[in-house]
Amino acid sequence: MRSFPVLIAAAALAALAYACWPAPAPVTPAVLTPASAGRSLSSYFNLDASQAPVLVATSAAPGLEQQLARLAASGSPDDAYAAYNLIDDCILFQKEGRLPELEFERGSEMTADEKSAQQHLCANLTERQKSARLDFLEKAAKGGVAGASTRFFYEGPFGDRSALRSRPDDPLVLAWKQQAVAQLTKQADQAELSSLGTLMMAYLADGDVTKKDAPKAYGYLLALRMVHDDIMTPGSTNPYQDSYWHWLRDELTPEQQAAAVSRANAIAAKFRQHAGRSAHG
Repeated sequence: MRSFPVLIAAAALAALAYACWPAPAPVTPAVLTPASAGRSLSSYFNLDASQAPVLVATSAAPGLEQQLARLAASGSPDDAYAAYNLIDDCILFQKEGRLPELEFERGSEMTADEKSAQQHLCANLTERQKSARLDFLEKAAKGGVAGASTRFFYEGPFGDRSALRSRPDDPLVLAWKQQAVAQLTKQADQAELSSLGTLMMAYLADGDVTKKDAPKAYGYLLALRMVHDDIMTPGSTNPYQDSYWHWLRDELTPEQQAAAVSRANAIAAKFRQHAGRSAHG
């Protein structure tokens, strides 16, 4: 059963990121307040891009409509992604009454004041804005914003993943699949780690978007291993080592293994270039 090694690796990676966090910083009243000044889980997946902090709404913040209008007016893919996340956070908050990703990232629950401010921000969320979030996300993904291609992949065509099974031969769904994989591949080749991880998992088995491709999966796995060798603290266990993943390597011919190593080396070199590190640093 091959899902077990996958779960082990995912759990190990989460433990790695959690262990590297500093103590959460207190939230200071402001228009938009960073949740934490330390390294977040997302930073392990977007190290080749400038990191926007996770923001907490406060009572002094402009309304949602005003914030979205300002972000849209800039024309920036980064601002488009910020707009998508504002709307997505509101959708989630209205369902759950909290923002789990925010709480996980900083290691503490939202305060009553933060929940009240978020509720006020999201109170007038419209169906038009919910639909517009997908346009914002597409612009961010096309613009190469770190993490956006992965979110685009998981949103599914038109924000409806069920369309992948209910309308698999629909030309619009097929076009979305092609776009989703192309965006992820472009970002993975630039060493954007969320795209690397998404493609590695997608190619492990037949799915709604991709078919199993063990050579590609192993190439992305090796790239993740090399990058995590660079960023992990001494003595930590790399969740992508062959003790977890030897079964995948063993499916490949020697020639396929060599090609995977070559591709992984190129991606790891790109990561080091983005991170300002030497090949041995």
